[in-house]
Amino acid sequence: MQLEKTYDSNFSIQAVYGAWVSSNTVIPPATRMEVLPEVGGHYRLIMETPDFKGKNEGKFLAVDPGEHVIYRWEWNDDGEITSIEVTFSEINNGTQVGLKQSGFTKEKSVTHHDSGWDSDIEGFTAHLQSRTR
Repeated sequence: MQLEKTYDSNFSIQAVYGAWVSSNTVIPPATRMEVLPEVGGHYRLIMETPDFKGKNEGKFLAVDPGEHVIYRWEWNDDGEITSIEVTFSEINNGTQVGLKQSGFTKEKSVTHHDSGWDSDIEGFTAHLQSRTR
């Protein structure tokens, strides 16, 4: 099973791509990011709150700066390892982010990630806006 989404942004490809692969882009409820955007490099999203501890870990499989990344994604060592492919395309006054997440084994996980990506992109956009103020 897979999930495909697109999001339009008013920011340049350089800004969007740069934030996407930055350890400094921490979007709540995440509390820390560790990103090494190179083939074989790691992707870690960490959540540590009094009520919840979780992590998402993966490795970059492809990195074409400003254009495309592919990385693996596993939540809390749950055994469901998915692949995330992200493309960055220029559109009028901004960037379109194309997202494809594949390899799901449970419909519930697809549904959860579908709404999760929408929420993450909202936070990602707010992060980009805060950097331009």
